[in-house]
Amino acid sequence: MSSIKYIAIGLMSGTSLDGVDAAFLETDGQSIGRFGPNLCLEYSTADRQLLQGVTQDALKWKFRGPRPKSFAAAEDVIHKIHTKAVKQLCLANPDWAKELSIIGFHGQTVVHQPPMGGKKGQTLQLGGGHALASALGMPVYYDFRTADMAAGGQGAPLAPIYHQALASYSNLSLPVAVLNLGGVGNVTVLSARGELIASDTGPGNGPLDSWIAYKGLGKFDPDGRYALAGTPKFERVGQWLKKGFFQSSVPRSADRFDFDVLSDMKGLSAEDGAATLAAFTALSVLQTVNAMGQTPEVLIVCGGGRHNKAMMRMLREHMAVNVKTAEDVGWNSDAIEAQAFAYLAVRSKLTLPISFPLTTGIAKPLSGGVMAMP
Repeated sequence: MSSIKYIAIGLMSGTSLDGVDAAFLETDGQSIGRFGPNLCLEYSTADRQLLQGVTQDALKWKFRGPRPKSFAAAEDVIHKIHTKAVKQLCLANPDWAKELSIIGFHGQTVVHQPPMGGKKGQTLQLGGGHALASALGMPVYYDFRTADMAAGGQGAPLAPIYHQALASYSNLSLPVAVLNLGGVGNVTVLSARGELIASDTGPGNGPLDSWIAYKGLGKFDPDGRYALAGTPKFERVGQWLKKGFFQSSVPRSADRFDFDVLSDMKGLSAEDGAATLAAFTALSVLQTVNAMGQTPEVLIVCGGGRHNKAMMRMLREHMAVNVKTAEDVGWNSDAIEAQAFAYLAVRSKLTLPISFPLTTGIAKPLSGGVMAMP
């Protein structure tokens, strides 16, 4: 283990396109030294609409033919807001900033195709590390997923090794599971023997966000208000859980739009639709954990979905585990994904593995991340 501790900033922009999370972290690439300050810089309405359009362009493109011309304008926006996030965080926290030596930059996922039928998958996160490194005068590690997919892995999830570090930092008893509910859901299980097991679970907040927007009620369901007022249609959820993603073996990965079921929602009220989609998320978590053959005693929920009271209630109703939020165990859920990419940047610098056979399906533990110098 390295005795050198690094101060890093991690940057994460999820598929929900709500903004850029930035967080300081002190780590030696294995253990967590200190959690640092964090912030979220929201995308403007215009920037969000641009990125939504680019995501649709990417879904039509699917790695066939020349890259859409819209990607260049999107990368300008992505570089601008990520640079601004780092500068704001550093300006507000000079004691941390003076020791900063490395940045981990996830980029903006616009399309993800998992391996299928013996064919390797592909993934694209818009945003170049060189542009950020030049703007910030700092080494930047980026493109964390490509090496894993080139080796036949799923390319996701990548946070599990950081979840393991969090569990160790907090001295949590095993077995324990960490569930992240972003646009897509993913779960990490630390078995009683300390094995690191993980997979995407299926839909996170993505389909519910799309439904609320389709109904003209905003960008998301605040605190699960609409879902709590509705009645879930479990027969529809049961049909969705028979689709291809859920029939594939774990670990498995997904694109945010693999669970676009709005065409199946005809005739539902806003409330019943929201409740049905919340149930889809909760039951996909149950199905995935069962497929892993694991029975964690505690499920710690992080990401935006932890605010959805309907999702949390359904997780408690359907899973025989003690469901807690990240805050219940002393973690800052709003910072976890950004912290994870600060952690992964340091591991990449030290050529430590960031993906594993039971997290992405590769043959052996693999490092990743590409370094860009200013």
